[in-house]
Amino acid sequence: MTVNHWVAGSSPAGGAGLLFCVLISFNPQNLLPKITNLLDISLKISRIFSLAICFFLLSSGFPLSLFGSQTIEGDKSDTKEAFHESEQIIFITAYAKETKGNLYFYSLEDGEWKPVLENIPVRLGKNGIIQGEVKREGDGHTPSGIFPVQRILGKEKRKIQSLEYIEISKNSHWTDVSTSKHYNQLIKHKEKGAVSLWDSGIYELFIVIEHNTSPPIPGYGSMIFLHPWNEDKPTSGCVGVPKDILDVLVSTLDGRKNPYIILRLLD
Repeated sequence: MTVNHWVAGSSPAGGAGLLFCVLISFNPQNLLPKITNLLDISLKISRIFSLAICFFLLSSGFPLSLFGSQTIEGDKSDTKEAFHESEQIIFITAYAKETKGNLYFYSLEDGEWKPVLENIPVRLGKNGIIQGEVKREGDGHTPSGIFPVQRILGKEKRKIQSLEYIEISKNSHWTDVSTSKHYNQLIKHKEKGAVSLWDSGIYELFIVIEHNTSPPIPGYGSMIFLHPWNEDKPTSGCVGVPKDILDVLVSTLDGRKNPYIILRLLD
């Protein structure tokens, strides 16, 4: 079962208080009425797929630990509040220890959630997805969590909709050295151990997954991006997608819609 279209009837703003709920291998004929009655969500569905992705209203009991954005420790209430208003969500899922996952991208248009991309194969870190708070530098894991989309970087001039776009130059570097004062930061000069963004094709265009970025805590993971990937092997911890898919994401994302990335480990 796959959700092709839905409307949140009880939320005038459409995006407030919405979160993805992933349901695997259930009979849609038996399950859908229960979901609809419980959540008061109108769904139009296809009957032939085993993966169900639905929205449910975010309650006051929502676990803050899922908000892996920016800070590893401390108050995440601002992120939670902002997520209530999200009108674009990139949803990436995988099972434990799997290095392959799937990407879904939904956008709220005229009060209705509509799919932009669905069931797109992605590559993950060589050790799969792990909870964001236990992610460590060099462990080969992709951190789970809920991350605001704030920055896009690329080597070409691009028109981006109300999001920060940084054009990469020959001096653009990002450091994953835990002892550096610039750990997990973009810098515009060479530094010992820092990675050149200019010299690698995977940094031709990428979306920053804001894990451990503001402020970065040394050793808790760095350089987590959504970037091009055409190799048949895992990444070092980023999310790798085909370049044409990344182009669709970048051209459709709109900062006015408060977009978020959800990285979710499936049970």
